[in-house]
Amino acid sequence: MPKLQYLMKSFLNKYRFIFLTIFLFGSTYVSAQEGSLTIQSSESIKQIIAKKKAYNKSVTKIKGYRIQIFFGSEKGAYKTRDKFRAIFSKPFLKIQNFPPDWKVRVGNYKTRLEADRALIDIKKDFPGAIVLSEMITI
Repeated sequence: MPKLQYLMKSFLNKYRFIFLTIFLFGSTYVSAQEGSLTIQSSESIKQIIAKKKAYNKSVTKIKGYRIQIFFGSEKGAYKTRDKFRAIFSKPFLKIQNFPPDWKVRVGNYKTRLEADRALIDIKKDFPGAIVLSEMITI
């Protein structure tokens, strides 16, 4: 019997903190409070918010992403454009000339995730396509 008591005491000493924590958190009662919240703001803050909303409506270009499907000669750029339009009818397409090279970029994607999703489909027909950060039209 003394050996059993010794084992129990050593067990309780080792795990005293755990038992205390379980007891304290297990026996507490938590209740939610109900109430109402009223936010008061001055006229100047309302005017600033209205100005910001008007500005946001006037912005036509934002930082976004496009997919570049071609980089090279002028003939190649126009061939790539025609091939792309035959396969994909919707996305925005732009041919740019940066002498002596030409670039074909497609899409107006607000997030990198949108661009990466479109890139998966585009890479099937244009394996050299890449996503680039650029100012886009919204």
